[in-house]
Amino acid sequence: MSRLPPLPLPPARGARTARFFASLAVMVMVVGIASRHLDFISSGSMYGAVGAGLLLGVLAIAILAVTFRDIWREGRRGAGSAFGTLLLIIVAFSPLIGAVVAYVAYPALDSVSTDTDDPPAPPAGFSQVALPIDLRARPDEAAALQDDAYPDLTTQAADLSTVEAYALARQTVDDLGWPIRLAEEPDTEAASGRIEAEARSLVLGTQEDVVVRIRPGDGGSRIDIRSLSRVAMPDLGENARHVGDFIARFAEVSRRQVNN
Repeated sequence: MSRLPPLPLPPARGARTARFFASLAVMVMVVGIASRHLDFISSGSMYGAVGAGLLLGVLAIAILAVTFRDIWREGRRGAGSAFGTLLLIIVAFSPLIGAVVAYVAYPALDSVSTDTDDPPAPPAGFSQVALPIDLRARPDEAAALQDDAYPDLTTQAADLSTVEAYALARQTVDDLGWPIRLAEEPDTEAASGRIEAEARSLVLGTQEDVVVRIRPGDGGSRIDIRSLSRVAMPDLGENARHVGDFIARFAEVSRRQVNN
């Protein structure tokens, strides 16, 4: 009597469920970050969406572990689907992975200023959201860390009156697309001026406060820029990017003014 061929092994357990939760994690993450960039939700809601995406990703990993166990030990089908799910999980965790990489690459600062000895004062009423764990550098180390990491972010000197320098600074902020919250134009060519604006982080779209201070200097004006995070955590290089963007655009605006 001939034997019947063995029945094929069933697919590995949990493959579809893991794919569902991994896809949901990516969707929640993408929708949350995109909604923040479009101002549909607040930064707090966006962080909540990112956290939910990470939790869904962890759940997908736990289920996927069962899938890989069945494939490895019992030879069940579904390896291609499982590796595809693993890629989705990596995408879901990409903000966390990027944050860890940036934390290692950049100094743990929450504020960057072109004048570390006498930085522009924060906006009136400025406050930071505190976190349970403080990963920032100590205040007494911040200036030295900034000088080492960003030596080019220094006070900008202009052979202009404070009124003229203020006008260029105001144009610079407008060119960068930063919404202006406060604009104090110097009353005279010997007075100081101040601009407070809001910049956005590149990836998550969270807000940072930017302050531009214009003061009289030797034979002209001194322009200082400070960018501050609204959350008490390392800025992952964002504040330095805002300050650097202002310095580069201010130089461009000044050249345009001279050429015209």
